[in-house]
Amino acid sequence: MDIAQCIARISAIWQVQPGASESSLGDIERHTQLLLPADFREFMKWSDGGAAKFPRIYLSLWPASKVIALNRDYQINRYLGDRVVAIGSDGGPICFLLDFRSSDSPAFASVNFGDLDPAEIKRLSATFTGAIELAMSGQLDDDAL
Repeated sequence: MDIAQCIARISAIWQVQPGASESSLGDIERHTQLLLPADFREFMKWSDGGAAKFPRIYLSLWPASKVIALNRDYQINRYLGDRVVAIGSDGGPICFLLDFRSSDSPAFASVNFGDLDPAEIKRLSATFTGAIELAMSGQLDDDAL
């Protein structure tokens, strides 16, 4: 499934926000020196952040205009390094990440906000689209986070 198909399938449950501007997505890339994956960019252009309750997890994405500030406020790069970008949460202790540590094509990952230990980062899917698919199918749950 591609990101357009994922968007079509979740549009009824996602709390859609007006789409992110190209400049706000570019600001993240300039600040982090990392290229956001195409599927994540497309999703954010459709809904700049937002949230949904999937069968077994809650996923909340931050607006692009707040990603840089929230990464700074949570000290993401201080603790996790400069090849990780926090993009949202589960509404609780879990932070969702784009993890570029192994590749320029980031994995969708999670870590506990209270720990922020790079050794505790959990790779949930090779892609953002894959993570949405897992969430929709109920294969991604709180135990996996």
